Amino acid sequence: MTFNVDTEFFAYICFEALNAARYELTAALVFFGAWFIGVQFKKKQKSRFHLHSKQHGSKALQFSSYQGEKQSARARPMKGGLDANNPKTLKDAARVIPQIVQLCQSHVADAVQLFRSAVKAGLTLQGVPADDCHQLCAALVAATIRTGKLDEAIQLLTELKQCGLIVNTSLIASVVKLSTSRQLYAECVAFFDLMAKDLTFTLTDKSVWSCLLFCSVESKAYQRCAAFFERVKACGEPSSKDFGHMLRIAALRGDWESSLSLLQEMRDLNIEIDSMRYNVTLATLASASKLDEACALLDAMEGVAGVADAITYNTLIKGYAKKAQVDKCFELFERMRAKDIVASQVTYGILLDCCINESQVDRATQVVDQMTAVGCQMNTVLYTTLIKGFARIGDLGKATDMYKRMRAEPNILPDLITFSILIKANCDNDQLEEALKLLEEMAALGLKPDEVVFNNLINGCARHGKAMLGKHLYEDMIKSGVRPSNATFSILIRLFHQCKLLDEAVTMLKEESAKHNVDLEARLFLQLIQSCLRERQGNRAIDVYKMLCEKTTPNVATTKAVISSCVRLNLFDTAAEVISIAVASDARVDVADIQALLEASFKKRKVRVVQSCIESMNTLGHTVDRKFIPVDSDPVPANLAAGGSWRASEPMTAKLKAPVGAY
Repeated sequence: MTFNVDTEFFAYICFEALNAARYELTAALVFFGAWFIGVQFKKKQKSRFHLHSKQHGSKALQFSSYQGEKQSARARPMKGGLDANNPKTLKDAARVIPQIVQLCQSHVADAVQLFRSAVKAGLTLQGVPADDCHQLCAALVAATIRTGKLDEAIQLLTELKQCGLIVNTSLIASVVKLSTSRQLYAECVAFFDLMAKDLTFTLTDKSVWSCLLFCSVESKAYQRCAAFFERVKACGEPSSKDFGHMLRIAALRGDWESSLSLLQEMRDLNIEIDSMRYNVTLATLASASKLDEACALLDAMEGVAGVADAITYNTLIKGYAKKAQVDKCFELFERMRAKDIVASQVTYGILLDCCINESQVDRATQVVDQMTAVGCQMNTVLYTTLIKGFARIGDLGKATDMYKRMRAEPNILPDLITFSILIKANCDNDQLEEALKLLEEMAALGLKPDEVVFNNLINGCARHGKAMLGKHLYEDMIKSGVRPSNATFSILIRLFHQCKLLDEAVTMLKEESAKHNVDLEARLFLQLIQSCLRERQGNRAIDVYKMLCEKTTPNVATTKAVISSCVRLNLFDTAAEVISIAVASDARVDVADIQALLEASFKKRKVRVVQSCIESMNTLGHTVDRKFIPVDSDPVPANLAAGGSWRASEPMTAKLKAPVGAY
């Protein structure tokens, strides 16, 4: 078979194909061209290198060795690029000391090892500039103290002394100031203790003692402050900052007498007392409830221009607010305004909180009006405080109005506490639907409900008997990552009891607590037992009491409460079973409770209950009155025949099989 090929047509097709792929072909040619040039250049460089190696073999080897040493030095950051095998390099203090100081910042162990290697190689600090010696000492010892290796710090200090380090006032001052500037407060105090252990001279540099006082305050070594302050005074007049540190210590300890004494000492030395020092002292007096002394200090402050400020009055107002002296708070507020001192949001917040805590909501409203009149902006805390006040007095309408007013503000948003108060208020007032709407608004603002919010909502469901909604809220609580507590389970028991679902309450108490690792309190078992008893579900109550005994040994009060409830509800069989379980579990049972059950069951002619009570008293070793011993044909113990009482230590000869009429 032959094919007739149109040559012109074939050429046309090939041309079109090449034209379409012209960009791809061009790129390929460029790539292969560059590759070829690179290969040829590499071959040329290699041939030149071999020729150079033949002509200068030793130098090439030295270059290669240097590169290898450089890489090795990088792989050994501990030595900082120094030749560890070259004693001459290690003895060079000018090179070794900066490297050790640098390593102390992040590689303490490497720094210590490098120092000891240098010492072994013959490093000496004699002739080294004092500043370098001080820097080396401060870096090494402070670094080891910072890592908690106090023993090693002591050893290093000894080694430094052996190398020629001279411990003198200059060294101590340098190290203390350097450590203070680097905020190594605890290390500075410990470092001073190390260096001062063998001191044969006295430090007279007041700035050193001031630094040590400051470091002891910042490192919370409060027991050292008094001694350091005395050393400051021995070296000269303390500064305002030194007194300030001591005032802080007095405030932390609640030592108001020392605070006043320090202020008087500053006055005697004509040291200017600024607002901060006065306010710290005022806060100490207010915290100690020394309000009369605080008012006297305020009088003195008002006599000095520009010393009393808003913080001054806020501190004193807060002190009177803690004492519930609302009138005194407003008296100070008016005194503040008379001095042309502008009240802040904190001032109004303290006044509002004081009024709300004392249920003076009308007065709190007046505070808000005054605040608005002077142009002071409301905030979330102030609105929430007002809402809490209206909720506390049961005025849900005004609380809701205040919430709406808050939402109308463009830059103020409610927080979790705001919603928590409103949700609880609505649930307490049987406004469950409104509470659920608040939950939706809360979610829309991106706020995550906490346990308190969920507990209040579930409690609202319990009040309305809405079991399905309550269980749904509990599921949402778990899904949102909120861990239930004993309070949550208590509310759920109330919900299930209200909805006649005590079987679910028992299951919940058994399974949910274990699932969420909640250590159940005995009161929850007692609550569920009493709920079962009210519904006359004695067997279920016994099951719950057994659960309690498996978890812990019930105390006397718990068992007494169960027995009393059973007797009050005429559930004598249940009470007898509870006593038997308690006795078998070695739980303490009040004999008066058994006696009360015995009396009640005897009157009701409950033979099995009487028998069970006598057996329990027999086990516990208590005395049983003879009137409870049934008549039988068996011989009666001699002490009963003589008119005595039957004791548990004697054999029980009477068989409790007498007819009911025998009782």
